[in-house]
Formats: sequence, C-alpha cells, structure tokens
Amino acid sequence: MRFPHPTRLVLASLVLLSVCPTARAQDEGVPQFGQRGRVIPSETYYLGFEQLHNGDYVGAMQTFRNAAGGAIRNPQGRWIDSICYFTMMGECLYQQGSNEAAMEQYTAALMLYTQESNWMLRLDRATLAGITPLSQDPREAATWGRSTRNAVMGKYPDRYSILMGNTGAQNEMALRFGGVVDQQRIAAVKADEVARCVGLAIYRRNQILGPLGQQDALNNQLIAIFQRRPFPPNHWMGAWVEAQLGLALAGARKSEQAITTLQKGLLAGGTYDHQLTPLALLQLGHLAMEQQNLEAAGTYFLEATYAAIPFGQVDVIEEAFRELVRVQLVAAPNQVSPQLAAISQWRELRRHDALRVSVLTSIAEYNVYLGDAAKASVALDEARRGMLRRSMATGRIGARHAYVAAMAAYNRGNLLAGSAALSDAVKFNRVASHRSYQVGATSVLFSSNTISERDAQGLFNHLLREPTNADWALDPFETITALSAPSAVAMEQWFNTAITRQEPELALEIADRIRRKRFFAELPLGGRTLALRWILDAPESALGTKALLERQELFGKFPDLKILQERAHEIREALRQMPLQSEIKEDLPKQRKLLAELGQVSDVVETRLSDVALRRVASEFVFPPLKATKEIRQQLEDRQLVLNFFTTSRQVHVFMFTKKDYVHWVLDDVRKTQKLLGDMMKGMGHTKRDASITEKGIADESWKETSHDLLLNLIPELKPEFWSSYDELIVIPDGKLWYLPMEMLHTDDGTGSGDTVPLTEKIAIRYAPTAGLAVPQFKTRPRPQTSVVVAGRLFLSDKSEVIERHYDAVKDAFDAPQMLNRATPGPTNLFSKVWDEVMVLDDVEGANKGPAFAWSPGQIDRGKPGSELASWMRFPLSGPRIIYLPGFHTTAEEGIRPSAGGEEIFLSALGLMSTGTQTIALSRWHSGGAASVDVMAGLAARVHQMPASVALRQSIEDLRREPIDLTFEPRLQKVEGSLPATADHPFLWADTLLIDTGIDPTPVQAVGVP
Repeated sequence: MRFPHPTRLVLASLVLLSVCPTARAQDEGVPQFGQRGRVIPSETYYLGFEQLHNGDYVGAMQTFRNAAGGAIRNPQGRWIDSICYFTMMGECLYQQGSNEAAMEQYTAALMLYTQESNWMLRLDRATLAGITPLSQDPREAATWGRSTRNAVMGKYPDRYSILMGNTGAQNEMALRFGGVVDQQRIAAVKADEVARCVGLAIYRRNQILGPLGQQDALNNQLIAIFQRRPFPPNHWMGAWVEAQLGLALAGARKSEQAITTLQKGLLAGGTYDHQLTPLALLQLGHLAMEQQNLEAAGTYFLEATYAAIPFGQVDVIEEAFRELVRVQLVAAPNQVSPQLAAISQWRELRRHDALRVSVLTSIAEYNVYLGDAAKASVALDEARRGMLRRSMATGRIGARHAYVAAMAAYNRGNLLAGSAALSDAVKFNRVASHRSYQVGATSVLFSSNTISERDAQGLFNHLLREPTNADWALDPFETITALSAPSAVAMEQWFNTAITRQEPELALEIADRIRRKRFFAELPLGGRTLALRWILDAPESALGTKALLERQELFGKFPDLKILQERAHEIREALRQMPLQSEIKEDLPKQRKLLAELGQVSDVVETRLSDVALRRVASEFVFPPLKATKEIRQQLEDRQLVLNFFTTSRQVHVFMFTKKDYVHWVLDDVRKTQKLLGDMMKGMGHTKRDASITEKGIADESWKETSHDLLLNLIPELKPEFWSSYDELIVIPDGKLWYLPMEMLHTDDGTGSGDTVPLTEKIAIRYAPTAGLAVPQFKTRPRPQTSVVVAGRLFLSDKSEVIERHYDAVKDAFDAPQMLNRATPGPTNLFSKVWDEVMVLDDVEGANKGPAFAWSPGQIDRGKPGSELASWMRFPLSGPRIIYLPGFHTTAEEGIRPSAGGEEIFLSALGLMSTGTQTIALSRWHSGGAASVDVMAGLAARVHQMPASVALRQSIEDLRREPIDLTFEPRLQKVEGSLPATADHPFLWADTLLIDTGIDPTPVQAVGVP
C-alpha cells in the first residue's frame, strides 16, 4: 500500500543519513562496531531524551540526528541501531505536528527492522540472563496511586552481546561466487531499546494512519514476521514480540486479536513488566475507548503511568495521563480527577517540563469544567512559563494549551482572547490532526488508483462523517478542526466514488454534505456555534427527537442559557407591542433600552455558546437540514419535480427526481453550457453593472434561441409534453448555474407548431440552496404580525417621487405595513428579530464583494455595527420569515465571468435562512425599476394564500401584460422608435430569484367539514 511518503523517499532519507561503509571507516581510524566500551545505540543518542522530555523537540531532533551520523554500517547498509535513531527523530517530528515527516522516519525504522527481523536470534545465549526482582520498586514513588496488576518490577541486563556479520562459510561463498564479505564480530547492544523503538514506531503509525492501517502493506508484513516469533526459543523476550505483534494487529484493525495478544505480552516470564508494557497498556486503553468501555480504558491508561516509571518513559506517562483525563472528563466532568491532583506532588514532575506543562493544562481544563476561571488561569499561566523558549510551545502540547486557553477565555466572557487562542490552536491542528492526514492520504491513494472505489468510499464515509456524540465527547478539538477544514478534493472524490459505483442517491446526499461543508467553512468553529444556536433556540417543530434531547441536556448543564433565552423572548415580545417608528415621544427611549438589553443578552449568549462549543457537548447540525434522498422524495408531492445540479472540478452532474423516480446524467459539454449561459445573458444586455439598455437591446430576440438551446443542453431529449406532467419545478443550482433564470428558458409550447414559450408559462419554479431545503422544515407559514418596508433608493439616482411610487406599489401587498425611512433605535440585527417579513426597497451593496456575510440585509443602517448579515445570524434565532431584496446585486449583471461561481447567492441564502427565513426573493441582476418592484409586490400579495412559486408565476404573468413606463425604469434608455407595448422582455421580470422551502399555506380542510 502506498502513502504520500513512498518507499523511494524513505530510501532517500537512508542514503542522506548514511556515512562511509565499514571498510572505509576502518581505513580512516573511525571507532568501529565491537570495539571495547562501545554500546549500541550510542551514548550521544541518550542525551536526546532529556531534551525530549523537557519539550525541546528541535534540540532533541538535532541530538538524535547527530547520533544517527555515527550509526553502524555494514556492507548491507544500516544496522539495527538506526531503528532507534529513526524512531526518535520521528518522535520529535510527531510532537511538533509534522505527521508526514514523522511517518517517513517511523517507516524507515520499521523497514530496517524487516531486513534485520532475526536480530534477536543472533544474541549471545550466554548473555541472555534471567530476570530477578528489584529490591526497591520505583513505582512506589508514584503519588497518584498504586498498580493493581500485581506485576513485579524486574532487573534486566544493561546490555547484550550480539553477533554481527557473515559466517565463515557465507564469506567463502561470497569470495567464490561474488557477494559481500562481512567478517563476524561481537558487539554490545541495548536490545530493550531496539525492541521499544520498534513498538513505538508501530504505535505512532497506528495513530497517524488510523483506519488506513488496515490496508498498510508494511504493517501486514510486520504481522507476518512477528507471527514467526523471531526471538530465542522459550525465552522471556517473547513478551517483547507479543507486544509488538499486538500493536501491529491493532493497527490492522483486528481489535479482538490485538487485545488478546497485547494482554499476553504484558508480562515477561508471566511475572515482570518489561520495556514494552507501558506501550501495550496505552494501546489497550485506546482499544477499550473504541469499544466505548470508558472504565476499562481509564484503568489501562492509569496502569500505563505506573508501568512507565521504572523505565523512565516520561513521554508515556504524559500521554497516559492526558488520555486518562480525557476519559474522566467524559465520565465525570464535574469531579476533580484524584490522580491529576496527586501527580502535582510527584517530585519527578519538576524535572520533566513537557509532562508538567501537560499536567497543568489538564488541571486548567478541569477547572474550566468546574467553572473556576481563576484556578484555570493560574494553571495556564504556569504552563505558559514552562513552555518559554521551548519548541513544545509550537507543538502538540502548545496547541492543546491554546485550546484550553480559549475555553478559559470564553468561560470568563472574553470573546476576543478566546477567539485569538482558538485560531492559533486550530491553525496548528489542521496540520497536526491525524484525521487531516488520513483524509489527505486517502485522497492520494484514490487518485493513484491504489485502492478501489469501494475501499475509498468506506474510508471517506468514516473520515468525512458528520460529528457523532462520541466525537464531541472524546475529542472536541479534533472534531472542530475537521469541521473547519474544507477538504474540497477529498469531498469531491467521495462524491465520485458513489458515481462510479452507480449509487446516484448516495451521490446526491454526498453533494448536499459538500454544500453544507462549503457553508460551514465560512462560519466560526466550522458551524459548531450555529449548530448550538439551533439546538438552543430553534422552534421545537424544526427539531427532531435527538435535537430536543440535546436541548434538554444543554439546559441541564447550562441553566443560565435557559434564563437568557427566556429573557430574550420576553424582550422580543415587548418590542412587538410597539410601533417600529412610533410618533409617541416616550416610545423611542423604551425601544432603545429594550434593544440595548437584547444586545447585551445576545452578546452573553454568543460568548457562552463559544464556551460550550469547545466542550464535550453533543450538538446535531440541524441547519441546513441533511436528509436522505429517500426522505426528501417521500416529502415531495406527486406533481413536484426536482432538478439538482452539482458541479465538480471537471463535470456538472444533474439529478432529476420525483416522488417515484429519479435519473442522473452528466452534462456532455460544460464549456458549451457556460458559453450558452454567457451568450444569453449578454444578449439581454448584461455586460456591465447598472449599464443602460437601449430599445434595440430590448427588441433583439436572439436570446430566445440561445435559451432554448441551453435548456436542451441541460435536459437532453426533452419532449414537448414533458412539463405537462408537473406543477412545480424545484431547482438546486450550483456554481454558475445560480445565475441561470430557468423561468425565461424557452421550451416547446406543446401545440405542435414548433413555437416556444418561456418555461414560466409551463410550470411554477422555485430554488433551494441544498436538497434538504427543497422540502419544508415547517408545515405552516404563520400569519405575519409585523410587515416592514424599508423605503430607500432602489437605484442610486432615484428621486423622492420614485421612492414614493415604489412604496405605494408594495404597501397594499401587506397587512398594515410599517415603513422604515429613518434611523432605527437599534441595529437591524436586533431590530429585525421582531420583523415577520420585510421588503427592502434599496440598493443592496456588497454581497458579491468582500466577505460572504459582510453585506447589510436591512440597508437602513448599512455600514454600522450590527447591520451585516453575520450579526443577523447571532442569537436569538429569529429573522424575517420572508425577505424581499429587489436591489440585490450578483455577478450575473456583469456577464458570467470565468471566476464567478454563484457563491454570493448560495452563501447569502444560507446565511439568511440560518436565522429562520424560509422565503427569499432577490434580484439576479439589478434592474432597479418599477417592473422588479411590481413582481415582488405581486409575490408578497399572494404568498400567504398559495405556494410561493405559484405566487411568483402569477405575478410575472401579470407584469408581462403591463405597459413599460420609462420614468421608473432607470436602466432602459429610449433612443429611437418605440419600446414594446408591454413588459414582456425577461430583463424586466426574470431577475427575481425565488429561494423557498416550499411551504403551502393553503389550509387543509378537515374531513367532513364543509
């Protein structure tokens, strides 16, 4: 199995680290293997451990590299001492977060082992002494408890004699027939260290590879070697090999075999802990966690701390304690870990800074959970001082410290400091994350055709999964990192596996996951805060059973959130009782006071949610809803048709389905589709933002033929009678197709005459940003209590009479609309919490320029804090259920540029809908005139009596019969002749893009009721 660190790279590293072979070294007087007093690995090698245990990973790396420079070479290459050098260089890289570079070193170590796998059989039997008990057990110094395993600590030989080189017969054969002559000699080797490093290299590769280890060729080769039991017969060293085999079996995901083998290998001679016992216990702890047996996992991790003491394995103590704390925080987050409190009294703690900093960070995390911000800060400050001038500050320990520091800052209410610390932590972890490495490695394996589509799909299913309760409980840091990573290449490959395996329904679901991922990638914490906001404050009708249970748990753990939520709702109801722009003098101060308090509550809740987001609290990602294709189809009506486009880096996939059937195809020529779309838009006059369009442009009807060709390009073999079978078309666009007005595409009129008509004459049309939003989240549309019209300038040159005309055109569409035409008493992100529907008669700038959520939906306070969409998305979860934006700008009005991808529409739609909005009507291009306003007004007048798509269709039908009034169409320019008699040209009516979930407000008549 090949990984991003192919064998040739490993071999290259071996060559680069090599020095002259033995024969040359002898000539140059270099001390040779087997000379008196020299023990392998070298004394230089052991100097690196103090640096490693003190968190100086850069210094330790240099020490181990220097030791590797003096490694033993024989005519065949490096010898077993290099297993140690490679492994420990890998460990330094691993602790710094460099997974790929560490993997190269671990792999080099294990490849060397496979070449020298019989090295134990070459040990001098005379030096293979038995084990005797130590008179004083170092484990008794542990301040945090005593082992319950009844294992004895033994006295092991300090070194072993080993035979190196060829036998006389082998050398004679080499001389006769050619080959390498290598004289035999005896050397002293620390066999226990070689065995430990083999185990450590396997263990770390297990962690980095995760599920990929199941198919790792090197690991499978190791299993085969270990199963041959390459150790002196009937010797206690067999425990080393059993432990190594158990570690390799765990990497191959053979959990039951691994557990049995590891337990068998825990004791040497059935009595004594040995040098691989701590690692074996660590691995058993991880296996128990995979089986969700937290009690057993905690026991194994605790026992690993005791077993590591006699062998000076401080790094194992650090990891075991970190994992023990993780288990305890899941099982009992409100109880202080007795072991964690006790280890702070261990006299050895001050000698090992990496362990001390890790323990202090765990103490801080515990105090955050206990709500003691002061103690958490003290522990974090002490840990920070321990990391000064040490490379661990920028490694795994430093990243974990930053993550806990973010938790503590959010817990204190310091949103700015928390966000800064979290940003640093996540930035590091995107590189150091095991899952990030695994996603990248799977992507490489799939691209190189090393693994099958089936295997790749299984890996992607696991690695790109939605966060589970276990993910949040066991590793929220890793889960947040995975959420915030785009993983665009891997996500697309995941989609391609379903296509290749002819699973279009699964592919459609994966496409929705990819869309969600694009949205989440633009949000803080990868959408985690949004998920908690919906759990906290969404209407119960929008939440399933799981989410409702999570709400109960949230209120149970954080009762202050319940109090804050109730107060926010009280303020909102109080504001509802007041006119938006009251003429009563006393009302304005009351509104300002209430809005100010709502703002304070919102700030507290948002900071609290950021705090909760980093904790071990489950949260289903309710929005945007992720539904199985089968579930979506079940919710469709018989005469509804869904047309779902999904754009990959190379193709555009089309999924068309109804309640009963579905079909999938790929657009034959994407470039042709894009060219037809661009030609059609340019033919309508869309070449420059707000450019004038002459009557000649209006009279030109070449776009009709282009639009007909475009429709046939999108839906090949389209039959004239096709549309008569359906009442509503639901389009889920992607990429440039967000700019496509399906309503204006011409199709056969069905009479047999060969004439064509706009598609809007055949079927009602609406759009959805995801397949999950193509069907309603809510069964009904509540009758609006507060309808708002923001009266501004739809076109920058509009005079007062134009503003008045537009307001008059829309006011009758609403029941008792309230006009906003002056400064509001508070920012619109708060003021809009009491709006049920809003028509913004203003030029909406910025959605297609700058950050995705930096534009102002309400416009009346544009440029002020709280006006931007990002602020509208904050708590409380309440926004206008319907929003009309006839002044919205997209890239469509400037022609379809190569870089245009529809993101300003896609992200804006999801941003608005994340506040609870169900219907959005916005302009694809800014016509800025009466026609656009009238279409919106017709939609608003009907939307509470019929489905929104039907309402829009009827409104367009009305407009197309109306005469054009140049006075109120700022982009139309009369040059000569006369304009068409009516507003039939799609420039005037096809700009309206209806994004809607499909709520049918028509009351269902009860059976038996007339």
